[in-house]
Amino acid sequence: MYRWLAAGALFSVIALSACGTSEQGTEEVVAEKESAVAAKTEVSQKEEREKEEITVEEQEEEEKAKEADKAEQDTAETSKEVTEEETAEAPVEETGPASEPAEVPVEEEPVSEPETDEPAKEEPVEEEKPESKPEEKTVPEKNTEPKASEKESEEPTENLNRYSQGQFAVDGSPGQTVENDIGVFTIEKAATPGTVNAGPINIQIENVSLVSGDVTAEHVAGIAGDEVRFLKMNATLQNTSELPIMFYFAGTTINVNGHQLIAHDMFSGRTNGDYTSTTPKNVTLVYMLNESHPPSEQISNMTIDIVPIPKNAETDEVLGSGTSVNVSL
Repeated sequence: MYRWLAAGALFSVIALSACGTSEQGTEEVVAEKESAVAAKTEVSQKEEREKEEITVEEQEEEEKAKEADKAEQDTAETSKEVTEEETAEAPVEETGPASEPAEVPVEEEPVSEPETDEPAKEEPVEEEKPESKPEEKTVPEKNTEPKASEKESEEPTENLNRYSQGQFAVDGSPGQTVENDIGVFTIEKAATPGTVNAGPINIQIENVSLVSGDVTAEHVAGIAGDEVRFLKMNATLQNTSELPIMFYFAGTTINVNGHQLIAHDMFSGRTNGDYTSTTPKNVTLVYMLNESHPPSEQISNMTIDIVPIPKNAETDEVLGSGTSVNVSL
């Protein structure tokens, strides 16, 4: 009995001690949890404080930047006002010094010194001027020859639009030999047909000549050949009306013993179909002959066919008809 009682007492003591130890362990775990929670809360509070401090600093920086921008704007506005005031005051200041340099004889001082030097320099310049005089003399000497020819050619009309006669500008009387830059030519035959009219266009055919010769200019000989024969016609045309007229005299053909000749574009003189004014114009047409054409001895008669028709340049109205002229060489 006593053994059983003692054993029961031992079991009860052991049970009580176990309960005490278990209660102490649970209390320690709870304490540890509470300390961990407290630590976390402190950390979170610190983080929140740091965030709040950061936001405050950012706000302060933004306010500072805004203040700096305002200050820059204020300075810019003040500088603009200052510049405007300066520009407003600038003309007043410029008028003063503008008048001062005009009154101050600044130029007189340097002028007095170089004036003594400049006349010395001008003396050789004056000596050089007579050297240029012979150059001026040579100009009229060169122009004397063309002036004489122009006077002779301008005898039919006082006012004349004169054009170049072309490469084969050979003028003279029958049997005359003419030498120029193009070659040596002989005028075999010639005639003066006279004046005809094509509508309001007055055509004065001054001469028609049969020419033969040797070409010495290489640039012409390469096209025409070394020996050439051609018919050359000089005429002066004038619009006798007040209407603007277009008339292309270069289309005139020549019939020689059944051979119809057309004016050569390259060897003829310059032509212009604009007769909107009444100023006369000279025209030179060249008709080249070759081996297929009759020899010069057989050419004594020809017919000049003025095929072009004058027209009104504004209305395109025909103002006449073509005509023909028989010529005996």
